[in-house]
Formats: sequence, structure tokens, C-alpha cells
Amino acid sequence: MSKAHRGSGIRKTPNSGRGTCPICKRTGIKLLYEQTVEGTKVNVCKTCDATIKNAAAKAAKSAKAAVAPAPAAE
Repeated sequence: MSKAHRGSGIRKTPNSGRGTCPICKRTGIKLLYEQTVEGTKVNVCKTCDATIKNAAAKAAKSAKAAVAPAPAAE
């Protein structure tokens, strides 16, 4: 069977969801992911979305490691 409805949500957006990413400045790229950048919500590309999420996970991991006490040596 054909997949007639694949991508139908993006086709309803202006310019089929394509534009210039505000983070990496690449043009003609799909802007599907909403992120908060400097207090404003913007749509970013897939690569920048992953970069932002990985940075947040790394910061959370380092903050958790800083809070955890070191094992006692006996």
C-alpha cells in the first residue's frame, strides 16, 4: 500500500517546514523541532535539536555527579 499521509502535517506549514535554522544558519533545511533558545521558542533542525538535548543531558549528568558524595575509603 502507498503511504499517502506520510508528511501531511509538514506540508501544511509555511514553505513545507523548510527554512533557515537560527542556530547553525543552514538554509533550505526542515525545521521540525521546537526548542527554547535564549528565552524564546524557535524551530530548529534535527542536528541542532540533538546537540541541545545532548548538552542538557551532559550538564545534568555532571550536576548529578557533583552532588553525589565520593565513596569512603577504609
